[in-house]
Amino acid sequence: QLAELLKRHPRTTVIWAHVGLGRIGRPVTDQVALLDRALGNPALPNLYIDISWDETAKYAVASPESIRRSAEAFNRYPGRFLFGTDNVAPPDQAAQMRVHDLWTPIWAQLTPEALHSIRKGNYERIFDAARVRVRTWEAANVR
Repeated sequence: QLAELLKRHPRTTVIWAHVGLGRIGRPVTDQVALLDRALGNPALPNLYIDISWDETAKYAVASPESIRRSAEAFNRYPGRFLFGTDNVAPPDQAAQMRVHDLWTPIWAQLTPEALHSIRKGNYERIFDAARVRVRTWEAANVR
């Protein structure tokens, strides 16, 4: 269903929060294969994956195999993953860095390009472009 939605709106950038995981939802049997199919689909260039939540990191670093497979996916699609913060009112910088640091075993296996793209570059590229598109739309449509 998500793929059909993305295909109907190809000019809409979609950032799939938490790799589709939720408080109740757990990864599907082969979450990495699901992501690989989605990100490898040329009809879905507008799909990006957010990996910011500690629950997401917990599953990704659960075993040497999950670390390896996650790092391979990040290296294969470095322009499609974003890391941010998903903390409510963190009291200090250490709280902000806790989720980032959970990913350390995976960060260590990434190419320099993937590491930069996922931690900073993709956010800058996507959100800078969105800002321009929004301002252009406002100029044409807001009276």
